[in-house]
Amino acid sequence: MNLDIAVVILNYIQYVNIIPGINALVKRGYKVDIYCPKITTNDGFDDMYNDNIKLLKKNGYNVYSKTNKKKYKILLEPYPYLNILSQYRIRYRYSNISAKPNIVYKPENYLWYDAILCSGKYESNLLSVFSKTFNTGNMLFQEFKKSKKRTNGKKNLIYLPTYGSESSIELVYESLELLKDHYNIITKIHHGTTFLKDEKNRILKLKKVSDEFYDCKKDLCELLSIADVVLTDNSGAIFDCLYAKVPVASFCDNINKNKLINFDTTQFSLFKKGILPYSNKISDLRNLLSEAQNDKIIKLQNQWATENFHYSKDAINEFVNVIKKFLEDNIDFDYIKMHEILREEYIYNLNERKRACELDDKNNSLMQKNEQLELELKSKNTNIEDLMGENSLLQKINNDYKSELDVYRKGKLYKIATKIYSFKGKLLCKKK
Repeated sequence: MNLDIAVVILNYIQYVNIIPGINALVKRGYKVDIYCPKITTNDGFDDMYNDNIKLLKKNGYNVYSKTNKKKYKILLEPYPYLNILSQYRIRYRYSNISAKPNIVYKPENYLWYDAILCSGKYESNLLSVFSKTFNTGNMLFQEFKKSKKRTNGKKNLIYLPTYGSESSIELVYESLELLKDHYNIITKIHHGTTFLKDEKNRILKLKKVSDEFYDCKKDLCELLSIADVVLTDNSGAIFDCLYAKVPVASFCDNINKNKLINFDTTQFSLFKKGILPYSNKISDLRNLLSEAQNDKIIKLQNQWATENFHYSKDAINEFVNVIKKFLEDNIDFDYIKMHEILREEYIYNLNERKRACELDDKNNSLMQKNEQLELELKSKNTNIEDLMGENSLLQKINNDYKSELDVYRKGKLYKIATKIYSFKGKLLCKKK
């Protein structure tokens, strides 16, 4: 029986979160193939993927950029991406909780999976609507310990912005300079900002105001271990900080910007409960950081983390044990069958909805073209009517000229002139 495992790893953050588990599986004798496609783009994602491939190969892993017909026992993915054949699909996590439910928490991202690895009670409760959930410790934080390292007697402010339209960089970078009297400004950028070409200007801005600046490859645990407080935005870094029990505050234009229909973002819910300090007013920034370091807020954040995250003394072994359950078919097959029915039904209906939307789009496009043609035809008809009007006018003028000519021809003068011209013509003929 094939017990091979396929793992999709697309960027550095996914790499550092899953690789301890991959190493443990290999050490136990399991065959693991790693996939990361080579893509061609002009936005920087190709650089991100290529950098990831280089890192994997440098550390001795075989990396496949194209899928084949091989069927694996288990496929481990961060989200559906490659069409790899497998008996079981398991979703591994690369963050504790998503800060962007409108992008992440969609049925088509989760119903594919026979199992979802979760960070604890909160996430497991949410994602159990999609599939079986298993709480496992965070392998990235397995050796995490806090430190008291400071420079010049100042507190360490770790700034962890996300990328794209959710980022707070443009909102706060000038104000960070004003905080240097009290804080060492230490910045670690998102992997999107690290590689994407339209984020390059943000890097230059942050380098100017940071005492220390790092790209996505800087060890997050190392930074959190020395942090007095963390400032972020609509980033999953909020939940890394909560997991590590490091004081955190959020500054962004709208903390509930990424709600999914009527499901609020987790960070917004925490703000409403008084657990997560938040503001979108730059004048509040200094007070916002002070609030996050208030003993009451620290206690609330730590309490929430203890109740909602799963902490383990051996996160790697927990991960391996879940994988072994599926490798050994130690699962509820009736559940698997029912889940497959649900998934296929949903995917079928989803495809039908997509087809209906495509037909609506085509119909709307045809209606627009028809309206355009009708306008053009109306315009042409108007031109024809104008031409016909001009033609009628010319015909009337021509008829008037004919009438005048007929009257002239019937007159005595015309008859005398005609006789004169006829007489002259005869004389000329005789002379010749």
